[in-house]
Amino acid sequence: MSTGRLALLDAAERLIAHRGIHGVAAREVVKEAGHRNNSAITYHFGSWHGLLDEIWSRHAPRMNAERAALVAAAGLDGRPGLERLVHAYVHPLAAQVARTRPSYWARFNEQWLTTAPLDILSKPGPGTAQADYYPSNDALDVLSTLLLDIADRLDLPEVDARRRVSLMVRFVIGAFSSYERADEIGDAPDPASFEAEVLQIARGMLDLPRS
Repeated sequence: MSTGRLALLDAAERLIAHRGIHGVAAREVVKEAGHRNNSAITYHFGSWHGLLDEIWSRHAPRMNAERAALVAAAGLDGRPGLERLVHAYVHPLAAQVARTRPSYWARFNEQWLTTAPLDILSKPGPGTAQADYYPSNDALDVLSTLLLDIADRLDLPEVDARRRVSLMVRFVIGAFSSYERADEIGDAPDPASFEAEVLQIARGMLDLPRS
């Protein structure tokens, strides 16, 4: 990947993590990346949406592979249980946040979730406000399948199970977003202990009986 292209991706992910998808203008990303050509995003990615898709593509393949491997390992002894499926969701995210310091990936996801439907397992239809930005590549395919498998393990009606999983995802992303902020100022807890605590809470959220 060219230096100029990489600089645009770094700048966009960092700025969006801090200010949101709708709080950042393309020209700000170009300036932050050190480009002089205002058409740099169009040149490298075709469009603003193409740039955002490429941010997903930077992270998703490795995380998808890790999740697929964890799910496969969990299924060696039969149908994977809920605890191991939740681990397959949380651990690759924790590992990705730990790989890059400072990390902006959880916060980028947090900002994206503000534009997503309440039921994040339902891709919004074209033309809806919530479809203003949704990855158009296959970055979310493995994740969506895993989350649907988690919902299928819950003893809840389908609509309630999907909402419960969506709320769990929002908690996990919010937790690691807070971890990234703490890490930037040197106040983050031990990463392994933090991941274990997030896993425990996420599992507890899914186990709560229907009110």
